[in-house]
Amino acid sequence: MIAGLILLLLILLAVLVYPALRQAEAAAAKPDELQTDENLRLYKERRDDIEQMELDAADREAMLLELDRELLAAADSRAAFANSPGKGARLILMAFLLSLSLAGTWVMYQFWGAGNEVRATQLLEFSTQAELRPAEYEELEIRMARASERDPENMDWAFLRGRLFEAEGRFADAAQAYAELLDTLKPEQVQDRAAILTLVAQARFFAANQEPSEDIYNQLKEALELSPEQRKPLGLAGILAYELGYYEEAIGYWRKLWIQLPGGMEARTIENGIQRAAEVIEQQGGSVDLSWMVPARIEVVVSISDEARAAVDANTTVFVLARALQGPPMPLAVQRLTVSQLPTKVVLDGSVAMAPGMPTLGSVDEVTVTARVSLSGQPLAQPGDWQIQQAGVASRGSDAISLEISELVSE
Repeated sequence: MIAGLILLLLILLAVLVYPALRQAEAAAAKPDELQTDENLRLYKERRDDIEQMELDAADREAMLLELDRELLAAADSRAAFANSPGKGARLILMAFLLSLSLAGTWVMYQFWGAGNEVRATQLLEFSTQAELRPAEYEELEIRMARASERDPENMDWAFLRGRLFEAEGRFADAAQAYAELLDTLKPEQVQDRAAILTLVAQARFFAANQEPSEDIYNQLKEALELSPEQRKPLGLAGILAYELGYYEEAIGYWRKLWIQLPGGMEARTIENGIQRAAEVIEQQGGSVDLSWMVPARIEVVVSISDEARAAVDANTTVFVLARALQGPPMPLAVQRLTVSQLPTKVVLDGSVAMAPGMPTLGSVDEVTVTARVSLSGQPLAQPGDWQIQQAGVASRGSDAISLEISELVSE
């Protein structure tokens, strides 16, 4: 848009400057005294000719009168030219019009253009480098609100506004901003709605000094109905369920979260929460089966047949991966090797998930384990690859399995 404005200004400048230059050229052709003398000479010659013609008195007077008018008209034109604005005045007028155009363009750009969004973006960048001054925070808030109003379908500004309130500790305002954002979502935006519902519930939870309530808990359950596997609502729903005394529900939410996590601090924190909830249930006379809390882990001894090794290069990629027996073909866990490293032992677990946020090995009970020499360097089988597969492998508690790559992929 800025490039377009610059182009328009250049065109405007040309329109204003060109007439001024033309006037300067015209000044060079200004009538002078020689031209006046020539006009008088021609006037006298034509007057003499008229007087020598055989005309009646009335016609002669009419022709002489017309000749006088022509001479007067020429003199008036010269006087008007001499009294016209000079080059300096024209340049002043041109500069005024150009300044007026520039000011109008700037005002229109601020009102209809992206000036507001550009300034808001600058302030956001500044906030990542240093703490904004109170006046800058206030300006950023106003500009982000204005951007959201001008483009309601663009969720980014409304979302960032809510995040700004959270960063300032204004959780009630953040909850309100996220709630307004919900109203702009279309019914088919299921994942976005689940995520924003979670943000609303989280902001309300912190605004209430982390005091749980049925209303906030129900909002989290609504988010999980839309997207059952999202980590944030699972973790927060488990916390609220525990605080409200719904210990079995807390374990259910934390279980879904725990099986998605690789080993680490977060997984251990969830394990501790599950153990505490189970202890309370047992103290109340109930019982809880926690046998599923064995981490998902499969040891695979991978080798390659002599025939397959002879058919491929030593640096060819080898994939060892686990897929759910039923469901999407995306691997739940994958290790990458080369033919030169075989035979070897690899471990498939939550730490080698295909991608962050995707289902992990712990999300299923049984898998199909595949070892494949990939000529293309991609996990998907292609003709010419060599592989071996074993289905029905337990994701937890199974003994190490052995796979020898020996089958040629033909289709």
